[in-house]
Parts: sequence; C-alpha cells; structure tokens
Amino acid sequence: MIVIITMLVHLESFNCHPPTHIVNRILNLHVPEWSGEVRSITYSPDGKTVSVVYRVTLHGIDAEISRESTGTASVDDKGIGDPVQIAEAMAFRRACARFGLGLHLYHEDMS
Repeated sequence: MIVIITMLVHLESFNCHPPTHIVNRILNLHVPEWSGEVRSITYSPDGKTVSVVYRVTLHGIDAEISRESTGTASVDDKGIGDPVQIAEAMAFRRACARFGLGLHLYHEDMS
C-alpha cells in the first residue's frame, strides 16, 4: 500500500497538543480518505469518570491502517463540552499520535 503521510506541521505555538479541529484539518489535507469512529463509551463503576475508545482509519488503495486509543475525563470536569466530548477528543488526538501526528509536541524540550 502506498500511502504517503507527510505531516510536517509547525504547531510550536501549542504547549502540549494540537486542538482536535487542527488535527482534523491536517488529516483532511494529507489523507482525505480517513475515517474515525467511537468504539466504546464506558463509565467507571463509581460514575466519576468516562472513558472513550476511538479508532482512526486511513484508507489506501489496497489496504486500511487503523490505530485506536483511549481518553478519560472526569464527570465533574467543568471544561468546554461534556465529559464524553472531552474524552472523545483526547482519544482522537492520541489515536492520531499513534500515526506520528504531532509527536514532537509530546516530546518537546521543556527548558
């Protein structure tokens, strides 16, 4: 399968990870034949956290490549969006990182 993923993205202005909409735009630009899906949504037994499993798939000419990851958010989190949205966005970014997207942001020198 020939899928060229050139993700030379200059996102130095972000401190820890790119926002979900930026990752989505990069995928649309470099790999227009991609898809994403929520595989599961699970609440902890005590109901205090929610975990989401997300799969990103790159569709090539003769094969597909998929990566999955998880995201977890506190139900009491007062961030933007509900806890499931927060966990889904985290899982999406992590699944994309498994393809190498934005890894330099996770490992940048903090000096």
